[in-house]
Amino acid sequence: MLTQAFIYGAEQARSFGKVIGFRHRLSGNVPPDMRYLQTEWRKKPEHQGGFLLDGGVHFIAGMRMLLGSEVQVAKSHLPPVDTVDATFLLANGATGNFSVSFGTTFTGADWAVACEKGSVSVDGTKVTVKPLGGEEKVVDKPDELGGVKQEVFAWAKSLVSGKQEAKQRPEEALADLEILEAMLRSGEKGGQPVELKLQT
Repeated sequence: MLTQAFIYGAEQARSFGKVIGFRHRLSGNVPPDMRYLQTEWRKKPEHQGGFLLDGGVHFIAGMRMLLGSEVQVAKSHLPPVDTVDATFLLANGATGNFSVSFGTTFTGADWAVACEKGSVSVDGTKVTVKPLGGEEKVVDKPDELGGVKQEVFAWAKSLVSGKQEAKQRPEEALADLEILEAMLRSGEKGGQPVELKLQT
């Protein structure tokens, strides 16, 4: 997630110290005629998790960017596979949850990170920064929602400069994918914890 809201939100979260909790919720309904569902590999997926995996990795990327902490274990309960609700344990001992559903009438998405000295939440282009005992500040970081334009721009910039954008390294994409696949595996095993290996 290279949108201005996530870049700013991550910077603000770092200034608040150690993460002590977090949440991410996303709900929406993917209708059969949605333009993103019109490719054969999305209509008839042969990969684990189908559309949930395909779309879910982007939300994992946003969560990881805000956390700045490595995820250690994931637990998940997946009835049905268009929905995932997971509990995470970070390497520093903090816990949080991740909930994404593409098969509900609920709508909306938000990310939030609670740190020792305050909290940060991202809702679309709005970033809410609340220092502990301080005044809440809401900042609007207008950007194209979805982040595709920003990702392509960062990639083109790296081609011109010869310096790769750190968040676009293949290892970052694999780390996002590892978390979502671990949630799916955990759900298949009745919510058993799954240890992760690729988190940095």
